Amino acid sequence: MKIASHHIEGTPQHKLSSLMGKNTEYTPVQNWPEECTVQWGNGIIPANPFFEAFIPGTFYRGDGATIEEAEANAFAQYEKEKTCNHLWGRQRPKRDLYTNGAGWCRHCGAFRSKMFNEIVNLGSHRKPLNKSEEYFLDSLENDHEMNAHMDEKYPHDRKQRQTQARLLRIRKNLFGGPQE
Repeated sequence: MKIASHHIEGTPQHKLSSLMGKNTEYTPVQNWPEECTVQWGNGIIPANPFFEAFIPGTFYRGDGATIEEAEANAFAQYEKEKTCNHLWGRQRPKRDLYTNGAGWCRHCGAFRSKMFNEIVNLGSHRKPLNKSEEYFLDSLENDHEMNAHMDEKYPHDRKQRQTQARLLRIRKNLFGGPQE
């Protein structure tokens, strides 16, 4: 198990977290898998203690009267999912259909990202860029410092960022920028 950097004393993230009064001392007690990253704290609205565990492809969140109780609740979800005979679908229970590839178990409510191929809305790219897309394209093409940082921190996402930039550039060339 890895602990999120904002909980590790001596890191810049911990220093910032401490200045904001967000750093809560706690040591996880559950047997989370090695590839899991955990974090905890007190929510803003409502200010309930929470515990979150991020395992590649999914996450677990528990709330409780204490952070230890919140961790126990998150771990109970994790344990419950390990024993489920999953039946995956794109529909989140009592919610909309997800077209981004995420999947939800119809038995236990488990979540997994990239469970399915994304459903592409044909023709959705045939429109001018909006302001946020134009800003994002500009940062992908011109903010070399940010791109170097992202490549270093998230090397597995580099190809996806390049693809996003290419698609935005094509849309801008064909359909233009923001319409005012």
